[in-house]
Amino acid sequence: MPMIYAFLKYLFRISLRVFFRNMQVKGVEHIPANGPLLFVSNHPNTILDPLTIACSIDRRVFFLAKAELFKSPFAKWLLPKFNMIPVYRAQDNPALMKNNDQTFTRCFDHLKHNNSILIFPEGISLTDRKLKKIKTGAARIALGAEALNDFKTGINIVCIGLNYSDHHSFQSDLFINIDEPILVKDYEKDYKQDAFEAVNILTDEIRHRLEKQIIAIEDAEIDRFVKNIEIIYKSQLLKDLGYSPKVKEQDFLVTKAINEQVQYFFNNQPDRVVRIKNNIDDYFKNLDRMELSDRVLKKFPGKGSLTADTLLGLFYMVIGFPVFVFGFANNFIPYKLPGTIARKIVPREFLGSVSMLLGTLTFLLFYGFQLWLVQHYFHNVLLTLCYLIALPLSGYFAFFYWKRFTNIRGRWIIFSLFYRKTALITSIINMRQNIIDELEKGRKEFAEMNAV
Repeated sequence: MPMIYAFLKYLFRISLRVFFRNMQVKGVEHIPANGPLLFVSNHPNTILDPLTIACSIDRRVFFLAKAELFKSPFAKWLLPKFNMIPVYRAQDNPALMKNNDQTFTRCFDHLKHNNSILIFPEGISLTDRKLKKIKTGAARIALGAEALNDFKTGINIVCIGLNYSDHHSFQSDLFINIDEPILVKDYEKDYKQDAFEAVNILTDEIRHRLEKQIIAIEDAEIDRFVKNIEIIYKSQLLKDLGYSPKVKEQDFLVTKAINEQVQYFFNNQPDRVVRIKNNIDDYFKNLDRMELSDRVLKKFPGKGSLTADTLLGLFYMVIGFPVFVFGFANNFIPYKLPGTIARKIVPREFLGSVSMLLGTLTFLLFYGFQLWLVQHYFHNVLLTLCYLIALPLSGYFAFFYWKRFTNIRGRWIIFSLFYRKTALITSIINMRQNIIDELEKGRKEFAEMNAV
């Protein structure tokens, strides 16, 4: 079965690179090349989470998965062949929790043989930007496995933070943040004094490490406020700090800083936060009324700039149109079908994961069928190979061609609105600038307070 695992890992690496616009990993060097290893991670995006982790590291991984997935005889036979181990959760069936003794025994055996195991200690997957309550299973497995060998096994725990820019959208971003390992042997003294307390101490450390690797915002209203600030202000803040939006670690650090400052002012100057929040809400309501987006508004150019950009854009549209038609015709159905099916069969929190998995299948089927047709009718291997190369390249081109078209269209809409409703558009632009000025003022005050 290692061959099947290696093949699927290769296949999904390709799928993930296509699905995400920008997928970056920081801290791979923290993962020990050998020895028993327990990976723990936050769990914001269901099936995508184990896939992204397994495809981002070199170690072969065994996965703890909820026992509900193993209900059918076929699943019981198949899933273990993909390194999946059932874990029984109280929220599913409390009566089956006793079966976790077998699960722990299997984990102990894997760790004894220097394997690596991935566990999501929150025990549930939700798309909120926060860390749910960390369960003690990871600490119990690590300490239990070490105790069986008098703490000579050498188990490390590596905490991984998954940070999605959008949990469900094609061509969104993912930043995988890997922490330095926790050596379980360091908890030997605590375990021998009080095993129960040692589990709690290690669980607290795991939570602390995970919180450092992700954007953790406990309050949903504050999270929405932070997201709105990111939309309006983050690009300018990245530029002011000399950061690049393409470097996801820098993007992550800026979001962390925004959240930290929002939390500070929320606790110390709540009236000020409410005022800014109301101004931002009014700004977005005005954009909605005008059917505009902040992305289009902040790039609103002068007339000369718009004319030059539009002429270049139209030239690109004309020259690229035949390639767009080819890419659209050959890729639209396998691109659109997975999301349509996923929205009908799964809850929203599974949308991104299921769409990506279905997309992998539909593109393989559609591409395979098209290549068979080309070879069947033309009997030319070189032509078939060229067609194979053209399919994904033209699909990418069609996707970005359409984005370019919508950008040009959006800029012309706002330009025409500016001439028909100059006062209204000007007031919205001024509203946006006033919000940025207020946010910039708060950032400088926060920096001065922390410099003291």
